[in-house]
Amino acid sequence: MLGVGVKLFLFQPQTGNIISVFRSAAEKSLSVQQLIDGQEMLVLVLVLVVLQFEGTRGEELHLYHREGENVVLPSERPSSSYRCSIVNWLYNRDTSTIYSEVRNGKVVQSSPRASRLNMDSSCSLTINNITADDAGRYICRPGSGSHTSLDGFVYLSVLSISDSDPTMEHFTLQCSLWKYGGLDSCSEKSFRWLDETGTELTGKTDDRSSRLRCYSSLTVKHQSDENRRFTCQLVEGNKVKVEAQHIQVHLYHRAGDEAVLPCNRPSSSDSCSSVDWKYKRNENMNKQEVHRGIVQSSPRSSRMSLDRNCSLIINNINADDAGWYRCSYNTDVHLNLLIISSSPPDADPTVNNFTLACSLLRFRSGSCPDKSLLWLDETGSELTGEGDGYKSGGQFGCVSFLTVNLQSSRRFTCQFIEGNKVKIEAHYQHEGCCSVSSSGPPASSPLSFIMLTLKITGLILMVGLTVGIIRTRGRKKPQKDIKVRFAADDDTVDYENDGERSAAAALH
Repeated sequence: MLGVGVKLFLFQPQTGNIISVFRSAAEKSLSVQQLIDGQEMLVLVLVLVVLQFEGTRGEELHLYHREGENVVLPSERPSSSYRCSIVNWLYNRDTSTIYSEVRNGKVVQSSPRASRLNMDSSCSLTINNITADDAGRYICRPGSGSHTSLDGFVYLSVLSISDSDPTMEHFTLQCSLWKYGGLDSCSEKSFRWLDETGTELTGKTDDRSSRLRCYSSLTVKHQSDENRRFTCQLVEGNKVKVEAQHIQVHLYHRAGDEAVLPCNRPSSSDSCSSVDWKYKRNENMNKQEVHRGIVQSSPRSSRMSLDRNCSLIINNINADDAGWYRCSYNTDVHLNLLIISSSPPDADPTVNNFTLACSLLRFRSGSCPDKSLLWLDETGSELTGEGDGYKSGGQFGCVSFLTVNLQSSRRFTCQFIEGNKVKIEAHYQHEGCCSVSSSGPPASSPLSFIMLTLKITGLILMVGLTVGIIRTRGRKKPQKDIKVRFAADDDTVDYENDGERSAAAALH
């Protein structure tokens, strides 16, 4: 529907200012006399009468998204008759320089974000995997020219979270809102921090503001016995505009397990092509295992893959896999590995004493609390000090020793306990041998012959039963043990126990 628009310019002689006023002809309640009422007489000059599509004047649209999401900037086309081939998209971060992102319906390849831009059939502009550098003002302009009355303005603000060093005991999270430089600064208390229970964290923040961004800092303490989630919310008028999360996950496994390391990828992302995974085994080691969704070449790359959620899967884990992992979407995963070994490895337990070592391999090898590694016998009784067939060697850092002398079948269990919870356990099983002694009449008597025959028959039966049991055991599937499963759905993060494929945790 067409409507007549009138553009009026008011000239004020005393100040020399020219004031532009635009009103639709439909606003009949506004008269020229009302425009010039006041203490000072203004000279009204009718400069131009224009035709304009009613309601097509580009409105200001403000969008808020978190880093890593895909964003659609809607086009303010006057009507369906406008072809996208005449549409231009412009961008500027502040009030000074303006850049062309789309010219005559085609993405400008010289743009730093060209590979992530796409214009759909409605002339809306899509930006994939947004970063802080994408924040700013976008102008949708149908037709050529330096300025038209049909311009549509979209202001994109991007929320991101960064950290100082999450491997340290105390580290700082910084939540930043990147915005267009011509907008007002953020108001006080624009940011709100929540923990994994939804409880607001107060008295620990430091809020700042500048022309291009507003930010809030939160200092937290690393706690290895808990999975933590810190949420930063941008609030305007008691309404949450956007939020971002920083997640810490602690996984505990045994050698040979399959480990699934979760990644907090935004739900709007349609692929893992922007996902990176980094790995640290210690302070002096920093490797990139996955870059842009591709597993990098390394001695263990054949055991690594990404699932559809961009989680990192490591098969048949061993001592080389323990450490700290970082997904590019603000998720830190600490992979801890519990193993039992014997010293010497080929010791004969029926003759010699030998020592079992229970080790928890983690990013900080000496960061296990005292008495966090416990030894239990097959009855579940804790083994401390010295007792029948064993002697405790104590705990040193993340290693605990137990000296044993096995004369029969016995099982020893090592548990890692933190926060009064058993995080993981492993078993050492020794199968002892049996000896049979007999006494009776001399072998030359008939009774001796009968007894010998019975013994041979019994021995044959025992061998047959043993072979059958071994074959039956070989066909059985391993029993499922403890597994920690991580599930993320948009703004919800759950941690729960589930069954897993058990590996050969017992070392013989």
